[in-house]
Amino acid sequence: MIELSRVLCAVDFSRPARTAFARALALSRQHNAELTVVQAVPVTETFGQRGRARMARIAALRQAAETEGVILRVSVQHGDPAGVTMLHANARPFDLVVVGTHQRVGMGRLRKRSVAERVTQGVASPVLIVPAVSKDGGRVAVAPFGRVVCATDFERASTAALDMALPIAQRAGGHLTLVHVVNGVSPKRRLRYAWHFNVPEYDRLLAADAWRRLQESIPVEARKSGSVHARVVTGIPSDEIVRIADEARADLIVMGMTKRGAIGRRLIGSTAARVIRRAGCAVLAVPESRLEGLPTIPQDNSTTALAA
Repeated sequence: MIELSRVLCAVDFSRPARTAFARALALSRQHNAELTVVQAVPVTETFGQRGRARMARIAALRQAAETEGVILRVSVQHGDPAGVTMLHANARPFDLVVVGTHQRVGMGRLRKRSVAERVTQGVASPVLIVPAVSKDGGRVAVAPFGRVVCATDFERASTAALDMALPIAQRAGGHLTLVHVVNGVSPKRRLRYAWHFNVPEYDRLLAADAWRRLQESIPVEARKSGSVHARVVTGIPSDEIVRIADEARADLIVMGMTKRGAIGRRLIGSTAARVIRRAGCAVLAVPESRLEGLPTIPQDNSTTALAA
């Protein structure tokens, strides 16, 4: 991962928040970073409600940080959890924001988007979303991210995501799977709607072009080391990204985050948001604005073959 000097973590009394704090503390220790914890007292409660439990929880966090040798700052504020988190995240130059998620789906998601989704759309920093449990029901580990999946659609946000994904995998001595999903059409729909042109041939052309661009986007050093595995698949992007992450037993999915209007976020969502809701591992959402001011990595146009 990029070098971290300031990490922000949103906490409450939930299990996802405890898992997020454990991850944020581990990252802060690894990078010798300062950790700021924010806790929002819901507007439906008085500030003093559950005060003793809150103070005990904060004392436990301070003790954990002291044990790990991490400088900890704590802020408790009355307000909406997502709003309070975004207020603090945008007030100081944090390198990373860490939040937990309940992975709300279906009608629950339509009624109210999760704090994690709202934060990813409202802050300028990369956001690490940590689920409380993995898909197999076990607790999510806080070991270094050794198996990383990075999804790309070759847009600016994806470039920012790859810029972070490579160092994360390299730091842990792990492996990166770089994925591009060609929006595909199911055989049934092809027969019904696309009989007038050769869809399979068109898909093959798209896949070949994507394969070439994937290779060109990977730095020469990463190609030579064999630490990057490229995949081009056809289907619904969010479905395929989650499927490939499951197959690879990924510890982390890295995705670019493109800004979207309020109506689009609520009714349509984004590929990143759909992955956040369904992934069985942590997801790092990287805003495209992170590219501003970063040097361009020279690319080699060689078509050196990668593992398919």
